[in-house]
Amino acid sequence: MFLCRSPVVANDFWTDLNNAAGVGVKLNMEIARNIAQKSACPFVTSSNLKPIDFVAGQMAITDGKVKGWAAPQLYIMYVNRPAN
Repeated sequence: MFLCRSPVVANDFWTDLNNAAGVGVKLNMEIARNIAQKSACPFVTSSNLKPIDFVAGQMAITDGKVKGWAAPQLYIMYVNRPAN
């Protein structure tokens, strides 16, 4: 999951993803990584990410080791992802 350093940056990342999709870009992991790189939102590989706070429409998320911010919609996609 991509986690950003602040609620504002998380909102900007989510907005950029939506804007790309809105103009017809078929989003995939490579495109999401490019958009995330622009916002400096690294991808965190963890199966234990949980929300711990909610500020300015964004969720603070942690697995106990790493903490960052993401749009609630991204967290919903994370928890509903297919099992590997």
